[in-house]
Amino acid sequence: MNKRGSFGDLFIFMIIGFIVVMISVIMIFIVGQANSKLHEKMDGMDLHDTMGNNASVVIDNTVGQTVTTLTALHWISVMLIVGMILGIFIGSYLVETKPIFFIPYIFITIIAIVVSVPMSNTYETLSNNPTLSTTFLGFTGANWIFLNLPVWITIIGFVGGIIMFSRMGKREGLQGY
Repeated sequence: MNKRGSFGDLFIFMIIGFIVVMISVIMIFIVGQANSKLHEKMDGMDLHDTMGNNASVVIDNTVGQTVTTLTALHWISVMLIVGMILGIFIGSYLVETKPIFFIPYIFITIIAIVVSVPMSNTYETLSNNPTLSTTFLGFTGANWIFLNLPVWITIIGFVGGIIMFSRMGKREGLQGY
């Protein structure tokens, strides 16, 4: 109800988006490694169940299906990021604010832009890591967003500010209803 501003949304966006992508990358990497190690160690074994399936078929039907399912995280992570961006814009639209908060909003947006630079550099360092680089390749949309994070934060911050501060005083006439 009496919400006066949503100035921290840019920081929440950066942190949650980064965490979502990192957890997705780590999950895909771990399950992929587990699948390949299981095949490496158990494919040569002559194990059969009552249905006639050998070890490699059982691995493909269990862990192999998990690997296939987790590849959906490539686009799910981007959709979560886009949803957070839309949430920032909708939150900016719904916030009632005063003109005095324009200057702090600009300062907070500038601080968010400055903070996004090392976060983008960290993402680039992690994505260029030889161990994880092949896993990061599938995250095309998330890579594009996080490698250009300062530009995205600038655009989101200023568009959110325009939406927020262009509505100043529009609801004041509706207070009596």
